[in-house]
Amino acid sequence: MKRLKCSGNENVFEIEEILTVILSRLPVKSLLICKSVCKSWRRLICRSSFMHLHLIQSQENPIYVCYSHTDDGVDNAKLREMVSKTDGKTGESIYECDDGYWSNYFKGMICSFNGLICRFDSKECQINICNPATREVLVIMPPAPLKMLSRIIGVSFGPTINGYKIFQFLSMKKERILACMVYSSITGSWKSIGTTQNGPGFCSKHVCIDGIVYWLCESWTDIGIFAIDREEKFSIIRIPEVKDKEDVFMVNLEGCLCLVVLFRVENELSSRRFDIWAMEDMKESVWVKKWSDYIPISKIFVVSRVHVLKSDILFGNCQEFAFYDMGTRSWRDFKWEYSRGLSFECYYPVIYTESILPCNGCFHS
Repeated sequence: MKRLKCSGNENVFEIEEILTVILSRLPVKSLLICKSVCKSWRRLICRSSFMHLHLIQSQENPIYVCYSHTDDGVDNAKLREMVSKTDGKTGESIYECDDGYWSNYFKGMICSFNGLICRFDSKECQINICNPATREVLVIMPPAPLKMLSRIIGVSFGPTINGYKIFQFLSMKKERILACMVYSSITGSWKSIGTTQNGPGFCSKHVCIDGIVYWLCESWTDIGIFAIDREEKFSIIRIPEVKDKEDVFMVNLEGCLCLVVLFRVENELSSRRFDIWAMEDMKESVWVKKWSDYIPISKIFVVSRVHVLKSDILFGNCQEFAFYDMGTRSWRDFKWEYSRGLSFECYYPVIYTESILPCNGCFHS
């Protein structure tokens, strides 16, 4: 192995170490080109240790990604489909869907993890794991006959960067009992892990923290949160008893499961209150109120989704976003540059970071 000596310094650096540091800071598009330079560069970039280092660098700058469409402002029958991104300040289209490729694989996005996006195709009843940066797509066939209903999905990832599990709940037409199946990226196959009566509701919106997946239950006002841990065991977590709540959203705030509770302020039409409750003890269902403030109606009127990215909380719906800065307790508006058409709709956004991880979780040298 050749060594590179720095003049005036007794330290000796491996050329490969320097190259690793440089390449790990490049975007995925550039890395894909670098893989074609020579065999040694390709071997380095394909190592799991390099993929991990590159992911850590990429996670410093997460963004929101969403599938959206708008008309051209002239012919309402002509819709422009796109995959869009925003850091909360500016927004742009990153993939046009004219060729049908991105349209097929970004509609129905459920979540994003380690640079991969999980999407459910309701027509084909199949799950797609997609890496937008490398344009790789893994199609995961359904674990049960198509006659099964209520296909609620959740994804658990970690502790390794290439390991993930997909949980899918299935029910028959006239039965309330949900059967849970789990797909593992390690085995590449499905297995049954039991049934439950108090499973998730009709929505696949979920939060994953430290490998534990959380869903709001169908009747969360009476039951709470349904969870599956890394050992694939079910549990129910009670939510705090709060009067006059209008809606509840789960978020990951600094690695802690939190509830954002919205209220309609009595005799006040210009704003509504929101509280943030943090879970301190999962087994005992202990919650602590951490935050409280008001949402000006002038910023956003209808809230159907809430996300947290660093110190910013996104309150949004299918047409508009508003960002709340927890550091300054201030609000800022956000509108897509191309949302001025007669018909604009932004689907459920996910927090995304680039990576070169393979969709099937298998590393190749």
